[in-house]
Amino acid sequence: MTKAFLSPKLIIAVLAISTLSACSKDTPSANQAPVKATTTPPKPTLSPEEVMLQKGRKLFARCRACHTLNEGGKNKVGPNLWHIFGRKAGTAEGFAYSKAMLAADIIWTEDTLSSYLENPKVFLPKNKMAFPGLRKEADREALVEYLEENTK
Repeated sequence: MTKAFLSPKLIIAVLAISTLSACSKDTPSANQAPVKATTTPPKPTLSPEEVMLQKGRKLFARCRACHTLNEGGKNKVGPNLWHIFGRKAGTAEGFAYSKAMLAADIIWTEDTLSSYLENPKVFLPKNKMAFPGLRKEADREALVEYLEENTK
């Protein structure tokens, strides 16, 4: 059996190669730009009101085909909703309401609008609104809050 023999030159060569290879992996060379650490900034924490308004905005996307919110906005299939809160139902200027809406003795508040949005045909039979309603109370709350914030 022969003994394994390592010469001092072989040991020095192995150490030199391993040292050089270790340096090249993590340390940029003179002609390489240093790599900057990239971190994703934390998402801002939204207040419960901001979360509610975002949800309401998403829900209003269903309404946007028929309604506008801005002051002086045009009536579409449904009336413009600017200043809806505190307004008597059936009184938006220039909109052709159903007889049922014109005869209704409703002032739009958070409660009346939420009840109407739950199921418009049950709340006010023979009105023109084709929307089937929002069954979830949390959805109605979010939409009403969004409307309050965006129709003043």
